[in-house]
Amino acid sequence: MPIGLSGPGVGLPFPQNLFPSELQNAPQDASSNRLALAPGDTFVVPAGDWFIALGMYCVLQYLDPVTNTWTTAPGAAWTRGTHFVPSDGFTTRVANLTGCVVSASVVNGGTAYVQATTTITAIGGFATGGAVPTFLPIVGGALGPVAYTLTSTNAGAGYGVAPIIMIPPPPPAQVNANGVGGIQAVAFAVIASGTISSVSIINPGAGYPTTPVAVVVPSPFDPNLATGITNATVSLSLTSSGVIMGALCTNNGSPLTNGSLTSITLSIGGAGSSGSLTANVMQTIITATVTGAGTGYGTSAIPLLTAGGAPVQGTITNGPDSLFLAFSPRPANIVITPGNTSISVATAGVIYDGGLFEAAPNTLLTIGAGGGGAGTVTIATVGLNMGSRGDIVIIQPTP
Repeated sequence: MPIGLSGPGVGLPFPQNLFPSELQNAPQDASSNRLALAPGDTFVVPAGDWFIALGMYCVLQYLDPVTNTWTTAPGAAWTRGTHFVPSDGFTTRVANLTGCVVSASVVNGGTAYVQATTTITAIGGFATGGAVPTFLPIVGGALGPVAYTLTSTNAGAGYGVAPIIMIPPPPPAQVNANGVGGIQAVAFAVIASGTISSVSIINPGAGYPTTPVAVVVPSPFDPNLATGITNATVSLSLTSSGVIMGALCTNNGSPLTNGSLTSITLSIGGAGSSGSLTANVMQTIITATVTGAGTGYGTSAIPLLTAGGAPVQGTITNGPDSLFLAFSPRPANIVITPGNTSISVATAGVIYDGGLFEAAPNTLLTIGAGGGGAGTVTIATVGLNMGSRGDIVIIQPTP
């Protein structure tokens, strides 16, 4: 495709109004290439090619054609550099989802649920008049914990590199027997002595009305392609009838009130029983305050370490949440300064980066340089206030 001329002295186009208000063929208004997104705000990227810098707390999402929900890459919390983003004006957006519900983990799939009658209702500390998030449950139609069989005569032969297991998505809502669609399953093969020895499922999927047919594709980088490979056949099977195997967040709703992110509950209605879900809320640290005094510190600022903050693992043991493949939290950058080698209760931390999480992280305030001298060392404890923050996004048209 042709590209614009560039070079020394030829810069990017001057920022233009992203949604021009003038008449057709009239000169365009000059506007800003910087957008401020409040918690819960989203901005659909206009058609064209763009450079996008996401700021500290925003994420880039695409509209998944399989689930028809906005999807965030698992590592999005880390990728704060400039992105090159081609957009059709409909299926790519920038979102500040801090304080908002972004997904749900299945804690108990329950029994005897029927797709047509199962509902999920969100109840929580939303601001007055705020939009409540909505969910679409997916019942049954998943690959089981041992959801494959290798035919005794066709485990393949000659593989030097594990082949790729291609599993098609479930039919979309319009032609799916359950009327709502589903979640695509994924798996990979493990080889031994040139044959497939096992298949590991890392997302069992949901909503398959019939057993999908897997296709085994030899790796194009397999050194044995030239000498010949006997391709394997993998047969799948479905399980989990009447069990809630997924809950798609179809609308993130308004942000929860800071400090009350755990107040949300997801109530399941319908013919089944025993099902339970936990909402995952994208969040950042708003304040960090010492709740238990510490002694034996130096006088230099001490970093507050954070760990964890991933979505709730749930009980689908071969699913992305349980395997920590659904979201990669970004640790915070917070310091707390001792006063005369001790840290007293109510001392506040300075937050340079509140991090990005889907659950409250664990914290540790370590002994810093110059600390740990004579006397008893008592590690201070820190309480976190989790919530949402506004952010700045830069969207610049390419040449």
